[in-house]
Amino acid sequence: MPTDDRQGQVTTDAVPRLLRSERIPVLDPGADPSGATVGQVVGENLRRIREDRKLTQHEAALACRGSGLPWTRVRVAAMERGARETVDMGTLRLLADAFGVEVAEFFAGDGDVVLSPRAQQSRSGLRASLRGESESPGIGARDRVLVAPDKSAPVRPRVHGRVIPVEADDALAKRLGVGLKDVLRAADRLWGHTLTEERDARVAALGDLEPGERQAHRGHITRELAQQIEQRIGGECV
Repeated sequence: MPTDDRQGQVTTDAVPRLLRSERIPVLDPGADPSGATVGQVVGENLRRIREDRKLTQHEAALACRGSGLPWTRVRVAAMERGARETVDMGTLRLLADAFGVEVAEFFAGDGDVVLSPRAQQSRSGLRASLRGESESPGIGARDRVLVAPDKSAPVRPRVHGRVIPVEADDALAKRLGVGLKDVLRAADRLWGHTLTEERDARVAALGDLEPGERQAHRGHITRELAQQIEQRIGGECV
C-alpha cells in the first residue's frame, strides 16, 4: 500500500475507492473553534422563521407536533435561546417540515458554527453541504471546516484535503495486530467508509440521548462493528 513517509500519512491512492468521494476540505489552522454552537444558530433561525410567519411560540409548538416533534411552548422558547448545544439531524428535518423550509434555512446568516470542540465551519459552507452543492476550488478558508490540531490523535489519512476519522479503526488495528490499511479495506468493503464513520452514523441515528446512555450505545456499536471487521479480515486470510 503506497504511503508518503515524509508526511506520515496514507496517500489518496492508498485509500479504498469509495473513500475518495469529494467532501468538504479540512484545514489545520492551529486555532480553537470560536463560532456559535449549532443550537444557538438553529435557535436564532427558528425564531426568525417563526416571526416571519407571525406565529407565537405556542403556535410554533403546535406546528412542530403536527410534524412529529412533541414540543411545547417551553421547548420552543428554550431552542430559540440556544439552550441546546447541538441539534440532531432528525430534529432539523422535522423542524424544516413543520415550517415548510429546507434544513439549510436553519443555518442562514453569517459567521462560523462550532461542529465539535475541535472543529467549526462557516454557515455558508454548511448550507452548501446540506443542499448538496459543490464548493468551488477557490473557496476561502471561512467556508472550510477548521480543525485544531490534536497531537494525541492517531495520524489520519486525508482525501481531497479532508481528514478521514479513523480513531476506532486505528484502535482496532492495534488490538488485532494488523495494519490500519487492513482495517480500512475491510471497513470499505462492508460499509463503503471507515469503522469510525459507520459507528458515528449509527450513534447519530439514535437521536437525543443522555450522555451516559449515548456512551453505552457507542461502546456496544463499536464492539459489534469491530467483530464484523475482525471476521472479514480473518476470512480474507483463509
